[in-house]
Amino acid sequence: MNQGSDVSPEGRPDRGWPGAQRFDVPASALPTRKGRLRRRVDVPAALVPGSSGFAVATEWLGRVAAVLAVVLFAMVLATIDKGLQVQNSARTTVDNFRLTNDFFAQRTDLTAPATARKQLDELAGILAQLNVTAAADVDHLAALLPDAQALVAAGQGDTQIAQQLETVATSLQGSAASLHDVSSNADTTVTAVDNELTQAIELVNQLNAELTRTTNKLALVPETGAIIPAPTGGQ
Repeated sequence: MNQGSDVSPEGRPDRGWPGAQRFDVPASALPTRKGRLRRRVDVPAALVPGSSGFAVATEWLGRVAAVLAVVLFAMVLATIDKGLQVQNSARTTVDNFRLTNDFFAQRTDLTAPATARKQLDELAGILAQLNVTAAADVDHLAALLPDAQALVAAGQGDTQIAQQLETVATSLQGSAASLHDVSSNADTTVTAVDNELTQAIELVNQLNAELTRTTNKLALVPETGAIIPAPTGGQ
């Protein structure tokens, strides 16, 4: 379909059709929409050719190619990640081999006669220092032995004293029990004496009251010489 060009009346497909209408309108005057092509209203839709099989196959091949591109991109990313892991593992392995080689190098140096002689001299010096230190410790122990014996003897005396103190403590415990009994009895005796004194005080108070009443009664009797003397006011 040629868009934007005028078709002659003789070249139009609707010429000679029954019921067909002819429009002498240029294609540039047809209404358009944004983003869409102009549609020729003077051409029937049945005469417009559709998509061919080649175009459909090309479209599907493009879609498959896009999917394959995404899959290949994911595989490339996975391959890069695996490569980084392999690289890190290789670096670790190389470091381990280098450390192992250093250990073997040190062992090889120790087997050398000069190095072995040096190590033996150092070991001999350390053993000599240990011998001197051990001798000093033995001397200190020998000096502490009399003190230890004296402490053992003092401990035996302390044990005897402790046994004697245990006997004294047992005696004191018995004496304390006796004192407790005596104090209990004394408390009972004091309580009884207190009760007796209370009763005696009450009796004295009663006697004083009787003497007071008698004195008051005698005060009313007139004095008759030496037979009935005048009351003196005393109890």
